[in-house]
Amino acid sequence: MTLILRLSAISLALVAQAALFTAPVAFAQDTPSQVEPAAQDAPSQARQAVAWSQDRLAELDATIAVLEKDSAKLQGEARAKADAALKELRARRDVYRTQAGEAVANVRTWTDAQVVEARKSLDKSWAAFQTARDEYLEATKADLATRRALLEAELEARQKVWRESIEELRTDSAKLAADQRAAIDTRIAALNAQADEAKARIGQLQDASAEAWETTKKSYADAQQLFFDTYASIRKSIKDAKK
Repeated sequence: MTLILRLSAISLALVAQAALFTAPVAFAQDTPSQVEPAAQDAPSQARQAVAWSQDRLAELDATIAVLEKDSAKLQGEARAKADAALKELRARRDVYRTQAGEAVANVRTWTDAQVVEARKSLDKSWAAFQTARDEYLEATKADLATRRALLEAELEARQKVWRESIEELRTDSAKLAADQRAAIDTRIAALNAQADEAKARIGQLQDASAEAWETTKKSYADAQQLFFDTYASIRKSIKDAKK
């Protein structure tokens, strides 16, 4: 029981993130915060976050699909709690979907301030969904298998977005002159290697020990932010090369 509780607590923390690998030190030099002042990069990063907001819906849908399958196995009071929690999750997802749709439709014409505010609202709705998800897990006393399946489903959804984003970078880089493209292509290849490592580690989750899950938790949030920062930095380099 102690081990299950420990693993459950760890998996809860893990599910709150969206990547699964340790951040390579080599990428630190490519983050926007070190390329340019953070204040100058904030609007462009916010616009990228908004552009990805609809893609993140796949993670919300994946979460709900796993928990719907879990709730179908429950009975009595546990099933009632699960159904109530799922209703809240669907409502939170729908709020996020509406906000994301509006933001994506208007992001090209909004001012930087409007885009930053839209991102804040999306992040708030995302956090509200995660809170509702965690409440489901606690209310139903979800077992480790359910929590693991939830994490794996969310990670698979995120992998799809990452792959598509990398392909977009490759397509845009291919339009540059050869001398401009070489350094950018090297960075894209390194970013792709990060995604490959993440996918490989997803397959190791089934047999992960408590210690392995704890290690993953520590690198989890940093890895997600690193991918976003590195992508944004490469995107900016491509934009500058076109000038």
